[in-house]
Amino acid sequence: MKAPAMAAERRIDGRRVSLRSLHEADLAMIDAWYEETARAAFEDRGLEELRRQCAKSAGLRAIARADEDEPIGLLECEVRDGWMTVPFIALAKGYRGWGYGSEAVRLLEERALREGIAQRFRAEVDVRNGLGLYFWLRLGYRPAEESGSPDTLVMISTS
Repeated sequence: MKAPAMAAERRIDGRRVSLRSLHEADLAMIDAWYEETARAAFEDRGLEELRRQCAKSAGLRAIARADEDEPIGLLECEVRDGWMTVPFIALAKGYRGWGYGSEAVRLLEERALREGIAQRFRAEVDVRNGLGLYFWLRLGYRPAEESGSPDTLVMISTS
């Protein structure tokens, strides 16, 4: 059963980053860095395809620095049967390694727990994406016994 998604228009503010719905005006800014970022994560979908796939839900969020509105990253999420899944997270190259992605994931998890949206969390990582695997391990996620496809490693956390 699909749970109600987090309201797309609601902004989640953290100490250094915020999560908010993606706006049309964001696409030009994201387009400047998306291709390189997607390639680094072995993401096959182009920005427009990703946007279309997420249009029916609150599943695509912009990551911005707390003191700015310009998107520095994207986070895709979906909720089903008490699980919140993050199939894709990406940050523009200059913002990687500074903890912005980690804080964005923690904000999402905290909101989901607080509002009863999800109690368990999973991430999907392309098996070729060593940095992505390391990212989720640092956040306390562990490989699940089952996997979706041979090219995808499912990581879980039951915070």
